[in-house]
Amino acid sequence: MDYKAIIFDLDGTLIDHTGAARVAARTWARELGFHGDHTSRWFEIERRWFAAYERGTVSHLEQRRGRTREFTGEHTLTDSACDELFGRFLSLYREAWTAFPDAEPALRRALGSGARVAILTNSVAEVQSAKLQRTGLDLPGVRLLASGDLGVAKPRPECYRKALELLDVTPGETVMIGDSFANDVAGPRRVGMTAVWLNRDGLAAIDGENGLSSLAGFPHL
Repeated sequence: MDYKAIIFDLDGTLIDHTGAARVAARTWARELGFHGDHTSRWFEIERRWFAAYERGTVSHLEQRRGRTREFTGEHTLTDSACDELFGRFLSLYREAWTAFPDAEPALRRALGSGARVAILTNSVAEVQSAKLQRTGLDLPGVRLLASGDLGVAKPRPECYRKALELLDVTPGETVMIGDSFANDVAGPRRVGMTAVWLNRDGLAAIDGENGLSSLAGFPHL
């Protein structure tokens, strides 16, 4: 079918978040004086704190500060000290940003279909807009919808409903594509949207779905 709106996730779907975060975490850990590889610990901390943000129990800024205190082991750090330390991680993270090779072609195919094209992301617009600019994905006609502006994050139903309202489309007229099964497939489907799982890492099937290994395989673009 032809969709009136095509919505993409950003991190892990269009941008290689994991690769950039891994590079940044390794360098940051060395600068903090840690020995050995602490990337697995960093990703585990990120997963737990970001899940709390997605549930709405902490703000985006609070999850950053929580991650910083836990990773450094300095639980008495002031908010300003956390912000300064995390700012260094962000600088390293920004330097490592890259788009997946199939990202720009997929966006251009979506735009060429005549549909409204948007990116729905669980972050703040300032950071995510900078990612698009740095990687060349800030294409005219692609609308950025950040949870920091929407006031609610995926996979909470209100996040998708607000996105649909801003795009002036119904759930049945919309498809979402993303790498997180919970946020980009199960969540959208609960509000009546079509959703496609981008399973770049070849994860085990979830609910009987293996997903697409590449955006090039999405048949509706």
